[in-house]
Amino acid sequence: MGLTPQTVGDRPICGRLDDQPWIAAILADHTEPDSLAALARMLQDACYLVLSFLSGARDSEIKHLKRGGLRTECDADGTPYRWKMHSLAFKAEDDPAGVPAVWSIGEPAARAIAVLEQLQPPGTDFLFARLAHSPGVKRTAVSQVLTSGATNARLNTFAAWINDYCQQHGRTDGIPTVNKQPWHLKNSQFRRTLAWFIARRPGGVIAGALAFRHHCVQVFEGYAGTSESGFRAEVESEQALARGEHLMAAIDAHEHTELTGPAAEEAARRLEEFGARARFQGKVVLDDNRLRRLMAKHDPAVYPGEYITCIHDHAKALCERARRGRTEGLPDHGGCKPLACRNVALTPENTAAWQREIDRITRRLASRPTLPPLLRHRLESRRAEIAAFLLENTTGLESA
Repeated sequence: MGLTPQTVGDRPICGRLDDQPWIAAILADHTEPDSLAALARMLQDACYLVLSFLSGARDSEIKHLKRGGLRTECDADGTPYRWKMHSLAFKAEDDPAGVPAVWSIGEPAARAIAVLEQLQPPGTDFLFARLAHSPGVKRTAVSQVLTSGATNARLNTFAAWINDYCQQHGRTDGIPTVNKQPWHLKNSQFRRTLAWFIARRPGGVIAGALAFRHHCVQVFEGYAGTSESGFRAEVESEQALARGEHLMAAIDAHEHTELTGPAAEEAARRLEEFGARARFQGKVVLDDNRLRRLMAKHDPAVYPGEYITCIHDHAKALCERARRGRTEGLPDHGGCKPLACRNVALTPENTAAWQREIDRITRRLASRPTLPPLLRHRLESRRAEIAAFLLENTTGLESA
């Protein structure tokens, strides 16, 4: 009737962004970027992004996800506490048709699966099948799953739509450019990016422990319990690279000469040797690939941490004895006994962390109301134990 340039649908806009409707109207013309058909496809793409990044599954594994592939475990009160995604795994498997595999996922990824089940028609099993209103799709191809190339193209279209939306609404949370160019998304990037975040972000290994059936803080057992997914190796490689970068920086600053504690001399020896190998024949390690190779061949087995620096020696490791035979030659940081283990060295930062722990306990003991006698006794014993440990293994420390 000439009132608007496009045909507007009659659906109410319920979603809010900054207390405002997130979109002015949903258009009826399926050729428009804000049409119901286009927004449904982008919703499917958004669900793919969430699953690809938060599950660690490969593209082929996600594409074989079917309706009913989510299992939710609840406690006695009916509150969900664990979500498991069931699909097929292919890499490193003998059967080219894939083998059943299970991924432990978080609530956001589980919600994405629930959205996909609502998005697809009831008769469609595969959740990443092409939607019926996708452009150029023949009726016989509607139920076919998106190819990897089609997914990559749609992800970049989705990213462009987000940036256009942010520009139109004056928002600053768009997708940033890289070297002043839009970053080209590929489905293979998310798995590696997740490994980077787990290895390098504070608390990342703890997040991995919750999401990937991780049995100790430092070592992943694989995110798919029934498949050799290879994700553990990727995380360990990224962790080793991050640790190598940290150790090289410490060696360059001669920080390894400032270590104290029972394993301080061994740490200095290992790091001195590691630094010499890194500078062999005047070739200083500068790139990630060379550092990865160096860590793979000559890892000094020095693991920096907040409270201690672990100079791992399999014969002395108390954490490995606590694992009851599950030894892999790697430290179990989740079972670390820092006040008793002889593999411990302390940096000045480690010592400061222990001192902060003493201060925290002191404040807790001085708090009101007065703590119960048993808890008070335990805290006082813990404080005395830490103070004795620091007095024995550091120099120049003020009496706690």
